[in-house]
Amino acid sequence: MNKLIKHCKILFRIFNQNKEIKRISEYNNNSLHKILKAYNKVKYSNFNIDEINSFKECEEYRQSSLKNETLISYEIFGINRKEMVKNICKKGASKIKFCQLLYFIIKNLNSSSVLEIGTNLGISGTYILKALKNQTAGKFITMEGIPELCKISSKQFSSIVDNNKYEIKQGLYDYTFPILLKENHLFDFIFVDGNHNKQSTLDYFNLLKKKISNSSVFIFDDINWSKGMIKAWNIIKNDNDVNYSIDLYQQGIVIIDNNDSNKNIKFKLHLSY
Repeated sequence: MNKLIKHCKILFRIFNQNKEIKRISEYNNNSLHKILKAYNKVKYSNFNIDEINSFKECEEYRQSSLKNETLISYEIFGINRKEMVKNICKKGASKIKFCQLLYFIIKNLNSSSVLEIGTNLGISGTYILKALKNQTAGKFITMEGIPELCKISSKQFSSIVDNNKYEIKQGLYDYTFPILLKENHLFDFIFVDGNHNKQSTLDYFNLLKKKISNSSVFIFDDINWSKGMIKAWNIIKNDNDVNYSIDLYQQGIVIIDNNDSNKNIKFKLHLSY
C-alpha cells in the first residue's frame, strides 16, 4: 500500500510538472530560478563534455566503493556491529540524479561556503567538491561520526582539491555540532543528510538558520523516509523564515532570502525514483 501511495503521488507530480515549472518562473527570485535551471539540466541530462567527464569521475568512485569489502565499525555509536563499505554505499549513498542536482545548484548559485551533515563515504561530497573546485573562495565543511568513513572520504576529497578547500569534522554530532555553531561561518548552501530523525532535523535547521548568509539554500534528504521526517519537512517548509520550498519527494529544498517578501511558497516536482 505504501508503494502504491508513493507511485500515485509521483504520477500526480509528473502530470502537473509543466504547471509547476510555469508557477516557479512567475516568481522573481534569483535563487529559485537558478535551482530550476539546475533541475532542468539534470532532469533532461543536458550536460556538456566537461560535466560528463566530471560525473564519470564521481561515479568511478561510487563503483569502486560498491566493490570495497573493508569492514567499518559502528563502535562510536555504542553498537557492536561492522559493515562492509560496499553495503554502506549501496544503502546510504545519494542517488546519481540527486548528486548531479547538488552539483548544478552549487555551481549556478556560485556558492562559496557549503556545509554537509552526514559525510558517509563522501559520494555526495565528491560532487560538491567538483562544483567548488574552480571557485577561489569555495570551502566545504562536512560532518561524520565514524572515523573510518572520515579517512576514506578524506582520501577521496584530497584527490579532487587541496586540503584547505575542505574540512571533515569527525565525531558524534552532540560534540561536533556545538563547536561548529561557535565558529565563524556563514553558509550559503547546507545539505542535511545525517540523522534521519524528526527532532534532530528540526534542531539542525533552527540552529543553522543563525549561521547562514543573506540568501541561502537548504536541502534535506529522505524527507519521506519516515512519519517523523514527513512531519519535520512539513514544519520546515512552513517556517516563518522560509520563502520558497521545492518538494522532490526524495529531497526537499528551501530558500531563505532576506531580500524577498514572499513566504512559504510551495512547489512539487519529480526528478527521479
